[in-house]
Amino acid sequence: MKPPVPIRQAVAKMRAYNPPLEGRTKKLRLDFNENPIGCSPKVRQVLAKLSGAEICSYPEQETVRRQMAKHFGVHPDELLLTNGTDEALHVIVSTFVESGDGVLLVEPTYAMYRFYSELAGAHILAPRYNGEMQFPWQEVLNLLGADAPRVFFLPNPNSPTGNLLSLPEIRRILVAAKKTMVVIDEAYFEFSGVTVIPWIGRYANLIVTRTFSKTA
Repeated sequence: MKPPVPIRQAVAKMRAYNPPLEGRTKKLRLDFNENPIGCSPKVRQVLAKLSGAEICSYPEQETVRRQMAKHFGVHPDELLLTNGTDEALHVIVSTFVESGDGVLLVEPTYAMYRFYSELAGAHILAPRYNGEMQFPWQEVLNLLGADAPRVFFLPNPNSPTGNLLSLPEIRRILVAAKKTMVVIDEAYFEFSGVTVIPWIGRYANLIVTRTFSKTA
């Protein structure tokens, strides 16, 4: 049955995303990057102490935001807590991307960059790693200069290839991206130890995302 309101063309053109939705509990799904061990026993102890009222209430986050800002060495106004990195990516696209704007990603990479960008009606610019999994530097720099995409999503390290750019290489991108917001997704920082969070006050076109989901 057709809905009375037509579906947006940007949505109708999107490729379906069909992840396995059930039957993963006793399996190790490496493509999902899930922690099979589970959270720390201390986390479970704290969760067990929550009252019914606390569980049912919207979370209060000002105190934890100040504590996390101190931990990361940033001002509280420079930190936004979201429901996972996916919500952060959605917020970034909703803030900076108009329909028809360019969004740059280097594929293969995390699928949600393309998903939220296509949902907004963006034009996807997607150079690819070559057969030796080398970063396509010349294409990326050319696109940043000529097409000036509104956003460049760059996970460091990349998922699923594991490519890791050095700090000088990331600086090279930030300097070249004069009219582009560069989103450095540091979901796997705990494995790489490479971060550009201290650069937030230095580069106005830099956004850094982090997640708790990959931390043991």
